[in-house]
Amino acid sequence: MRSPTAIWEESSTVNANVPGGPRSWGWLDDEAAARQLADDAVARAIAGGASYADARLVELEEERLYWNLKGDPDLRREHTVGMGVRVLLNGMWGFASRSMDSDGFHLEAAATALMMAAASPAGEAAKWSALPGRSGRFETHIAKDPFSVPMREKQDLLDSLLEVARREQEVVAAVAGLNAKRQRRFFSSSEGSWQVQDLMECGGLYQAWALLDGELQRRSYPNSFHGNTGGGGWEYVTGLDLEGEAPRVVDEARALVRAPRCPGGRADVIIGPAMVALQIHESCGHALELDRILGDEAGFAGTSFVGADARGQLRYGSPAVTVVADPTVVGARGGFGFDDEGQPARREILIQDGIVRNFLSSRETAARQGLESTAAMRADGWQYIPLCFSTHVALLPGSGSVEELMERMGDGYYLDMDRSWSIDEQRLNFQFGTEVAYEVRRGVRGRLLRNASYGGITPEFWGSVEHVAGEEEFRVFGLPCGKGEPKQWGFVSHGAAPILARGVRMGVAG
Repeated sequence: MRSPTAIWEESSTVNANVPGGPRSWGWLDDEAAARQLADDAVARAIAGGASYADARLVELEEERLYWNLKGDPDLRREHTVGMGVRVLLNGMWGFASRSMDSDGFHLEAAATALMMAAASPAGEAAKWSALPGRSGRFETHIAKDPFSVPMREKQDLLDSLLEVARREQEVVAAVAGLNAKRQRRFFSSSEGSWQVQDLMECGGLYQAWALLDGELQRRSYPNSFHGNTGGGGWEYVTGLDLEGEAPRVVDEARALVRAPRCPGGRADVIIGPAMVALQIHESCGHALELDRILGDEAGFAGTSFVGADARGQLRYGSPAVTVVADPTVVGARGGFGFDDEGQPARREILIQDGIVRNFLSSRETAARQGLESTAAMRADGWQYIPLCFSTHVALLPGSGSVEELMERMGDGYYLDMDRSWSIDEQRLNFQFGTEVAYEVRRGVRGRLLRNASYGGITPEFWGSVEHVAGEEEFRVFGLPCGKGEPKQWGFVSHGAAPILARGVRMGVAG
């Protein structure tokens, strides 16, 4: 097995594509020079006949450390700098991107974007209404830069987590991970916008698998899908208390292989916040992206059952269900100051008391519906054209503790933490498996159960929600999300408290 240090040295230069080879962070420290590059690219596009143009100059550094109980660690460090230019020429969009590895890269990106727009097949012209330029700054508040934390300190933390798993013979696999990402983003548009954003995110993960008599079970903390990541610095990782939670994770994995199987049928359930976050993501966030609704996004992950006329008409859930998109929330992974069309972040109600009120939209999709953009247009770095991505989408809390919710339910099950998920291309029919289930009898949580799953039809499921727990039970989870062809990652977050749903279909057969 190779040493982590050797792997780190090999991986630390991946995608370090700035002139002259690998550089330290801060290549775009000169704001005046950065603005000149972006403004010149926009000017080149307008001189070439574009009616609109924008340029995103981005420096990005990302670090991922995943320690495995058996096998080599997975360490990656990427550093890229480049520009993406988007143009509107004769009603057609064109986009091109170039890394900052040669003189004139920004002008080449603009010229290629014009060529792409000119080569587009004749079709319906994009709806696009001019807006006043928006200028401003945004910076993620951090107490400690995770990139300043010594590699040895991170390595010692991950080693200590794996040591907890190593003590138990039944634990056959474990993963401990850390991640951090920082971006310096400059945005210029032909409407006069100039924006500067410094974004930082950081997170961690711990998972353990236990095996006994052919039964394999997993337990995760703080979430199963890439752990949890927030908008913040190293203090976010220390706040997770991974070392404090590791023994519980291992003990619960070992308990699961001995637990009885969760039965199927119809049942009342309380679903914990981590699982509700994924439910929001798959059956609310994606389903309310307006590009899906209008049929523009159909290749990679489907369209949506929601119609373009749903605003004020479609009952999506019960009166207990109010969902908002709010990228202004401090510390949320899906938070920012401006989207990648230069629109300021703001809070929008998507579902109010169970009724659809708005969509996640771009300037173009919103204009086609006579609406104002909800600032949900984002790209994974400078290499990609912006897409309509879910931002920070949250189910607003109701009232009461999870204990009060169980008392209200009476008999049923408490489910949490996704183990598997499946949803159709219209975001309508779904089936989710959970890592844990607990039997609840007369309002008291009892024995642990394994292999629980539940499914349903999106509006019927949300319609079965009787109550949402209070703010004291509310949690925020940061998730990665894939969309588009070529696929790009959107980094989003969802807030949720436990929910009580009646008569949910349990088990694969139901």
